[in-house]
Amino acid sequence: MPEKKLNVGVIGCGAISAAHFDAYKNYSRANLHSVCDNDAAWLPEAAKLHRVKNAYTDYREMLADPKLDAVSVCLPTALHTEAAVAALKAGKHVLCEKPMALNAADALKMKKAADASGKKLMVSHNQRFEESVQLIKKHADEGFFGDIYMMRIGWRRPMGILPEPMAARPNGMKYNRNFFNDKDNGGGVLRDLGSHLLDLSLYITNFPKPVDVNAGLYRKFYPDSYEPGKFRCDSEDMAVAQIRFDTGLTMQLEVSFGSYVKEDVVLTEVYGTKGGASRRGGTLDFIGFDGSHMVSTRMIGYYYTSKCSQHRFVDAVLDDTPVPVPPDEGVKVIELLDAIYKAGGEIK
Repeated sequence: MPEKKLNVGVIGCGAISAAHFDAYKNYSRANLHSVCDNDAAWLPEAAKLHRVKNAYTDYREMLADPKLDAVSVCLPTALHTEAAVAALKAGKHVLCEKPMALNAADALKMKKAADASGKKLMVSHNQRFEESVQLIKKHADEGFFGDIYMMRIGWRRPMGILPEPMAARPNGMKYNRNFFNDKDNGGGVLRDLGSHLLDLSLYITNFPKPVDVNAGLYRKFYPDSYEPGKFRCDSEDMAVAQIRFDTGLTMQLEVSFGSYVKEDVVLTEVYGTKGGASRRGGTLDFIGFDGSHMVSTRMIGYYYTSKCSQHRFVDAVLDDTPVPVPPDEGVKVIELLDAIYKAGGEIK
């Protein structure tokens, strides 16, 4: 008897959807069943590109199909809640792109809808599954660091790669992607890059409770093709924060869409009473003490060797096991984002 496959649909065909399409197409336990996008000109091209028979411009029609089991929500952040809640109420399991929602109130609506429906809701915080993060988490759980009292997390991008208002489809068609720069539509580097870093750092430290937040939000630069009056560009391009938690942990965060730095750098630094770790670019160092002197172990060129978010989501649904990024953890990330935005005040 053939193994059951999960019939999955993708809502939204922007840039991030490619990872979802590819993951489902390349997994034996999934069947890419449906696609939805409100761009009627692009939809037939997207369906053909990804070899999907069922295509819709309205996800409500898509959700009415009884053969559809689950969906990936790949819409702009401000649209996540409405689509995810509709899918859960329609009896579909949901994998939602990060950040989970525009604010904590919307994230809680999603969690409550999942609880009421009995269906699974997972947030696609894929970076926590990266090999280096998994190794840091393993060391933390095994007590290598001792008491983790400080973490520094950052994602610094150099000038020249600020999010452009318009982007191109695989066939060259242009579409509006300016929500990255539009504050009211969930734009801003804090939600985009910062949500990744906050999730993986909270995951490593078992989600401590934040008790104090100081922050600064800045908009100093604009994309090359930005036209005042045609596109809104009022979200932050840089955010910095210092967060203190109930465990005594202090966390420093720095994220930028573009600044005068030499290269694109993603970093995670862990400071513990027994050991430390530094993840930067393509290297990961663990630093400890063997009783007589300092010992450093370096890994170079680590890769995504574990299953991706989409495969883990499919497994959780088919095997009826807990999703690895449950909605309550997604809510905690959004609550911390809200606290940083509140502490940061007006964008400078």
